[in-house]
Amino acid sequence: MSRTKKIYSVALLIILVLSLTLSACVPVVPGGGTTTTQPDTSGQTGPAVKLTWYLVGNRQEPDTPKVLAEANKYLKDKLNVELELNVFGWGDDYDQKTNTALAAGEPIDIVFTASWAANYNVNATSGYFKELNAYIEKYPAIKDILGEDFLNGSAINGKNYAVPTNKEKVHNWGYLLKKDLVDKYDMDVSKITSIESLEPFLKIIKDNEPEITPVCIATMDAPFQLLDWDRISDDDVPGALYPDNRDSTIINHFLAPESIEHYELMRDWANKGYIHQDAATMQNQSELMKSGTFFAASQSLKPGKDAEVEATTGIEWVQVDVTRPVMSNRETTGALLAIPAASRNPEKAFQLIELLYTDKYFKNLIDYGIEDVHYKKVSDNVISLIDPDNSPYNPGHGWKFGDQFKDYLMDNEDPAKWEKFLEFNDAGLVMNSLGFMFDKTNVETEISSCKNVVQAYYKQLFTGAVEVAPTIEAFKKELVGAGVDELIAEMQRQYDEWRK
Repeated sequence: MSRTKKIYSVALLIILVLSLTLSACVPVVPGGGTTTTQPDTSGQTGPAVKLTWYLVGNRQEPDTPKVLAEANKYLKDKLNVELELNVFGWGDDYDQKTNTALAAGEPIDIVFTASWAANYNVNATSGYFKELNAYIEKYPAIKDILGEDFLNGSAINGKNYAVPTNKEKVHNWGYLLKKDLVDKYDMDVSKITSIESLEPFLKIIKDNEPEITPVCIATMDAPFQLLDWDRISDDDVPGALYPDNRDSTIINHFLAPESIEHYELMRDWANKGYIHQDAATMQNQSELMKSGTFFAASQSLKPGKDAEVEATTGIEWVQVDVTRPVMSNRETTGALLAIPAASRNPEKAFQLIELLYTDKYFKNLIDYGIEDVHYKKVSDNVISLIDPDNSPYNPGHGWKFGDQFKDYLMDNEDPAKWEKFLEFNDAGLVMNSLGFMFDKTNVETEISSCKNVVQAYYKQLFTGAVEVAPTIEAFKKELVGAGVDELIAEMQRQYDEWRK
């Protein structure tokens, strides 16, 4: 070969190598476009990609750094990533921190979202969450586990901006009752079939247990939830359907006759001393239940909920199911993980999310901590928590992400728990509204104004802290001034259009 040809061949080779190197540094982003995020380095050496995850919970567990150190050793080999987990308190604490960070474009990689926390629909339609459809197709394990129908239930106009937990796909409501008191007074809890039928048992506690408050209420965690309105938007936004598919008319459920009757009952309970006099200002029902000073707490239920709450509170509970199981948008958007649009490593973030559905070791490490440090194995799939009352890692995360059917069972749980979950899912009445996503664009001002009004009134009404009739009159007047009629009309218009 001539010298000229050799030089020409070497030059071509150099150009080819450079082009491949440059293309590797600017990977194609699913959904179109390119990004300057770090390339996939799975199985390669080099610095781990750092991922930040925001999650809602009781607290940042003291042993979180210890658990993350163990997780990150595992993740280094699996994905070449390093995880930082930040847990913020229920309600306003989580919402304010997460929504502020999203709006500021902070480079968070994974966030817990739901219809009730870091609002999924609001943040997705506001452009704060990344569309995940291309990742779901590229890494199909999540779709295979969830099923396309359930995954589609949380899609907005055919686009997935988060992936839901694989857990119970229906819900019902009822009570958790402190077991030692149920046993002490030989209570026949089968007689509790409605909200009001709890009252005779509350009277027993009030008359005989001066250190115990009969009912635990904090913010939206209240017996009002047993009315189980099929809400169209956020929990604090007026607009819902009846939960029995009786018709397709959206109403202002906060002022429905059934709700007003409920407020009267709560007022009566408050006057009888069944509700704590400061209930309207209380926060975090889970933490209140840990105190051991409350008898009954209204809860969204599922098979084995009593055992789960025992593990996180250190108190035994008796589960009383009241309402029938239904499948609604509450389930498809009740617990999801999203990738913020500002994430610098969205594909790595999705791969880590996928591990929570496919990798039993990693899922249970985040759920329960480290074997022989935070729990001991009783058998292959059953564990016993080590000192659950004082554990430095007992977060109760299981239902918040991934495939819950891969979670270990605790030794106090029914061995047939997961089989009962499947039966529970099959028993649910499917709401006619399943899959409907309300678009707030045309009524953003009305939603914001109505939220402010609801926030000003609901706690007093839910806890019986005020006289009902004059409060309802003022509540209604302010809602009308905030544009509730226009809001309900827009909800109805969109729902009717969707049903066609």
